[in-house]
Amino acid sequence: MSSDSARRARLADHELTSLDERLGLLLIVRIAFVVLVVMASLFASGTVGVDASQVGPVSAIFLVISGAAESYRRTNLPGRMLVHRVVLPFDAVYLAVVTAASGPHSPFLILFAVQLIAITLLASGRAGLRTALWDTFLFVLMPSAALTTRVASLLGVPGVQVPNGAQTTLAIAGFWAVAGCTAIFSSVSERELRRSKAEMAALAEMASSLEGVADEDEILGVLLQTLVTSFPFHRGVLWHFRDGRPVGLFVDAKVSTVLERQVAVTAASDRVAQASWEQRSPQLLRRLDPELDPVAAELLPGAINIVALPLQVEGQDSGVILLEHGGNPVSARLSRRTLVVLMQFAAHAGLTLRNARLMAERERLAAIDGLTGLANRREFDTVLAREVSRAERTHEPLSLVVFDVDHFKVINDTQGHLGGDQVLRSIAEVMRHAVREMDLVARYGGEEFALVLPRCDQHDAIRVVERITHSCRNRADLEGVTLSSGLATIPFNAHDGLSVVSAADEALYESKRNGRNRYSVSARRPDNQRAFGSPVG
Repeated sequence: MSSDSARRARLADHELTSLDERLGLLLIVRIAFVVLVVMASLFASGTVGVDASQVGPVSAIFLVISGAAESYRRTNLPGRMLVHRVVLPFDAVYLAVVTAASGPHSPFLILFAVQLIAITLLASGRAGLRTALWDTFLFVLMPSAALTTRVASLLGVPGVQVPNGAQTTLAIAGFWAVAGCTAIFSSVSERELRRSKAEMAALAEMASSLEGVADEDEILGVLLQTLVTSFPFHRGVLWHFRDGRPVGLFVDAKVSTVLERQVAVTAASDRVAQASWEQRSPQLLRRLDPELDPVAAELLPGAINIVALPLQVEGQDSGVILLEHGGNPVSARLSRRTLVVLMQFAAHAGLTLRNARLMAERERLAAIDGLTGLANRREFDTVLAREVSRAERTHEPLSLVVFDVDHFKVINDTQGHLGGDQVLRSIAEVMRHAVREMDLVARYGGEEFALVLPRCDQHDAIRVVERITHSCRNRADLEGVTLSSGLATIPFNAHDGLSVVSAADEALYESKRNGRNRYSVSARRPDNQRAFGSPVG
């Protein structure tokens, strides 16, 4: 089952449960009818025109039927909702019997209005209208078939006056007025309640979709797609900043796919974005002015009835959401509550963005060396394993270079630990600028550095080593500082991460044994474990 189908099934189950609970309240209403009729016949028989002995038996029969129907409805047996529909007319029959016995001016007439209101609110508006139709039928049938006098005679009530046509018409008009007004008000309330539940369900689903998402564009795409598909919007764009430049994400309700659109103009020139950021509230526009709102007009050409929502992360302006409602101004009007809910969606996405950025910063800090700003040993191990796996798949060379600062203890003894730290920072800066963006420079140990060079053979790796040593020699703050290094390459010297590290270390030790200030290239082979060295220029 798809997620949409599962969501609709859960909502349907919830609504059925709610209806089942509401129908159970009808038994309380019926009991209240009986109690009121019996109490009135006991203590105000002169006013209502009947006494308890006359209405008691029919009230007891009505209670037994209602209780039995309710007991069956509470089971899981088939046809329980049919029993509910069949029993509903008995309410009107009971009320018609006690009303007929007490005359056309019976105070029990008010119970018909209470019955219609209760059924309309607890069951449905259609059930209320059907009940009004049944009440009309009874009020027409009772006098026309002389049922009023027969009922009164059966109950032992003599001399009951039969209602005339005007009284019957007035009563019927009252039924329909009560049923119609209650049905309309109930429909409005129910529609608003359903809309509110749907919006909250959409917010909860968006929150669930964003769990564990770390990519900012994916977070913003989920937000925009949820807003366009969960609210009556035709199109929507989310305009935000990526690496200092504005980027637009676009969603059409008919397609519901997030597309990226480049923004050609600057953000500062857009009036609607500035207003939403300054006021931190939704902005409603009939149309977009290409001169005042160039970005919005470029992303949503020809849009009418637009809502602009600010997107902020930790109080900083991060973007703006533009949603097109379309239609005429009256039909496109959004309630204040809907605007508040839209802001809640944007605020939740902003909080998710903040958490994603904090997580990314934490991961970045966990992967870098605090002194030099290079990758640390943990990040080196992770990247090396990944690049070794890539080299195995693509059959491309992978080179590893390990550097060691010569006589670093002497540097610390002569310049102090602060001076030694500055030497390490300067070397790190040289290495960072000497490699490609795809390469990794890491602080391998105390005074050791390592380069992971994907798609780089021995000859290219040697050029990188010579470039680094040449740059270090020409820096004033590294005067007298020399480096020894060892180089190994997959697949020429090794076939996995451990063996390439071991081969590079052996080459480094070879450089130290041969007098330092030089690089050595591993000559490790299955039948040859030697390494050869070359002095640095």
